[in-house]
Amino acid sequence: MLRCLIPILFTLPALAGFKSTTQVVPLKFGQEQATVIFQTTGEEIEDAEPHCDCTRVNINGTKLTATVDTSTFDRNVEKTIAAETEDGKEVTLRMQFKVPQAIRLSARSLVWKRNSAPVPQVLRITLPQGGPVTHIADAALSGDAFDYAPKVVKRGREYTVTITPRSTAKAALNRLVLTTDSADPRYHRQIIYLQIKK
Repeated sequence: MLRCLIPILFTLPALAGFKSTTQVVPLKFGQEQATVIFQTTGEEIEDAEPHCDCTRVNINGTKLTATVDTSTFDRNVEKTIAAETEDGKEVTLRMQFKVPQAIRLSARSLVWKRNSAPVPQVLRITLPQGGPVTHIADAALSGDAFDYAPKVVKRGREYTVTITPRSTAKAALNRLVLTTDSADPRYHRQIIYLQIKK
């Protein structure tokens, strides 16, 4: 029994050498940049390579500072950094960015099966108070496989769009494009995919 435990005890510290390998980073509306700090338990950091061009790293002994361009993040995203400590141990550092939703959609895509009944589906849209979007300016459909009926439930807060296939006899893929009043390109347009699957 002791023989089985000894390798486990020796390999556990080798997993990292960092106090934490995952940082959860809540962002604010419109936040353009975030700084994330990782600290080792005492080992010097030899090297670090971010896996995305949006991330820059600075190593100062046992501390790694990541500066991340968050200006294009429009939903939750994870970014990683491959780091190596002076004792040759490699670890993946994870930054989980929590992006506030400027628009809450009941679905990002609506799907019907081919040759099924063309039953209407309702897309529900909610705008959180205090966010960068104060109303939906337009809802437009690309393609001609669907009919749609937008409705204002509560201006600046709630909207619905009822979407009905004209026919489900053949496969189709259209887009519903919501245009908002936000000047921020992250929130100015939202695309919902409408599909009749084979």
